Amino acid sequence: MTTTAILHSYLFAASAHDWDTALGLFTDDFQLTLLPASAGHPAQTKSQFVKTLEGSVKKWFAPGALQGCKHTVNEVYETKSEGTIIAHVNSDGTSKLGTPWHNEYMLIVEVQGNKIRRITEFMDSRFMRGFVDAEAKATKA
Repeated sequence: MTTTAILHSYLFAASAHDWDTALGLFTDDFQLTLLPASAGHPAQTKSQFVKTLEGSVKKWFAPGALQGCKHTVNEVYETKSEGTIIAHVNSDGTSKLGTPWHNEYMLIVEVQGNKIRRITEFMDSRFMRGFVDAEAKATKA
């Protein structure tokens, strides 16, 4: 399986809230790094990432294949490092509370064998701030 195909499998599983499949695509020493560094997110291990999913994605979006949040891979760039790609991805949807979700990412994905060893994710931090604020306001309403 190519690195791009593995990324697509992960994003499809995540969109479907199929966390067993998504996490099964990670190596045991998987690491997620969320950037920019100024956002203050420390790197996460596989088990820490599970807690992040439970605290945010599962809370914000309804489960089900491609419901709640759909990922679109716009472009994929091969790198000189074998098993590493850079992908420009969008995700669109609506939260359980009705808050629009339109985030944009640049992902550096490193694959070892047929599993994802590391994801370095740059996201639209300005959008995220607004989304979290809107969710908090909708929760109080």
